[in-house]
Amino acid sequence: MCKLAAANQNVFKNYDSFRNSKEYLSEFVITNKKEDKWKNIFSNKSFKEIELFLKTIPINTSDQMIQKMIFEILVSKKTFDRNLINADDDKILFESLINKLFDTGRLNEIELVYSQTSELESNSFILKKMIEGNLLRNRHAEACKILQKVNQDPVIFGKIMIICNIINNKFDEAKLGLQLLKEQNQPGDIFFIDLAFALMSDKDISESSDLKKNLDQVKELNPILMSSLQFADISPNFEQIEKLSTSGLLFLLSNPSVDTELKIFCSEMLIKQGRINVDMLSEAYQLSSFDEKEIQKAESLYKSLSPVRARPLLYQSIIRENKPELKFRKIIALLKISINDNLLPEISNLVGDLLDFENYVNNHEDTIIISKMFQSKKKFIEARSILNKFYVSPKSDVRNLAIDISEFLLTNKIDYYSFENQLEKVNNSKSIESTFTKKVIMLLIDELDLNQNLYEKLLNAEITDSIKSTDIKNFFLASKLSDEKDLFNSLFLLFNIVGDKNLTQLNLMQTYSVLTILKNLGLEDEYKQLASRILI
Repeated sequence: MCKLAAANQNVFKNYDSFRNSKEYLSEFVITNKKEDKWKNIFSNKSFKEIELFLKTIPINTSDQMIQKMIFEILVSKKTFDRNLINADDDKILFESLINKLFDTGRLNEIELVYSQTSELESNSFILKKMIEGNLLRNRHAEACKILQKVNQDPVIFGKIMIICNIINNKFDEAKLGLQLLKEQNQPGDIFFIDLAFALMSDKDISESSDLKKNLDQVKELNPILMSSLQFADISPNFEQIEKLSTSGLLFLLSNPSVDTELKIFCSEMLIKQGRINVDMLSEAYQLSSFDEKEIQKAESLYKSLSPVRARPLLYQSIIRENKPELKFRKIIALLKISINDNLLPEISNLVGDLLDFENYVNNHEDTIIISKMFQSKKKFIEARSILNKFYVSPKSDVRNLAIDISEFLLTNKIDYYSFENQLEKVNNSKSIESTFTKKVIMLLIDELDLNQNLYEKLLNAEITDSIKSTDIKNFFLASKLSDEKDLFNSLFLLFNIVGDKNLTQLNLMQTYSVLTILKNLGLEDEYKQLASRILI
């Protein structure tokens, strides 16, 4: 588990770290990019407008492209209209930006912000975030050392002071702090108080039924509570981590007390966010314990398991299987249950080189799934070739259209004659009812230079869809705002449309609205990344 243990221990990057202003903390910059496409995003915007924008940022989205965009906005060079934002407002904006960095697991970046100016030397807010960040990275001594730099106000640092006193075996001081905390009688503190007293006892508390029962009443975890659970060797439950921020997911991934299935859930969330690589997902899948009979019967047994347990079972069975035919069937099963959870590209990278797949497909469904696998790995020749093994019109034709557009996004080349023939087959079949087919047609119209033949074929295509009035309104707003290069309102709308959903889960109109914003704003890399994912 060396890779998983290091997941949240990233070293500092070679940032060109500097502040845009000695006066305003909110204008910090931490980036090694010279471009400043986000520089004017907050120009001429009031404090209330910017505050609402920051609240709208979907920090828990499982989409890698959105997570990357959020990070770039947070660390880039930004300017604010100081006629609209006073000193008190600036403090709130600074704290909001730091909170977003923390929630998205950018803990080293917060330390870089702190290192840029002496103005933050005794700033309680950022120091608390640095302490919590060190606790989440299992750097307990460093966390408690930072505590010495602050005015130890029990209201702000009370629980941290208690934890540090327990770590340093200062039990009398810790008990005094717990007594003060108990007198405050704040909701949710009872479990922490009981846990802290248990940590100072000589008993093995990891199996305490009372503590675990009380833990089930806790609905949200914070860094102090998560660290305390680790000290007690107690795992949280699935409900508590399901909506955890990225910083919490990274911590749980390297926490030895966390249940295996929760680690796998964290791994799958983090790989979709682009925060860990495929090797680490492979390592996580091999953590699950199965006996030999389960491994052998994986292809039939996995259907009775939850996806977070079924995928590790199938993966372990695949890498142990010596018979190619059986290995192939298990790979098909793993790919199918990965598609449902938007994990196909990641799983394809785990299993996509294990066989010569054309030798083992034996029906149309197999060819579609393996074609998607090859397409996600940008092996377009193989993706087309496999479809011919058990060709069925129009489904195979739709897949061919998707492959052609996906390759065009990468190479800017396309065989228009072949493409027109595929489109005509799809039109004649009246198959443009599936959401996927509609999205393929949408990207065809949006991305390709259309000749007269393509125009005629598309004019004859009949596409029906039930569209909500809100989606229609958002589409017209997306088109107008992004066409006017209104970066702030365009992204505000995009974040509202996306929310915490994965972008592939959006309906047709929502998808087109997001693509329109990205394209009109010149965010070409983000556009291509989303379009390629939609086409799988």
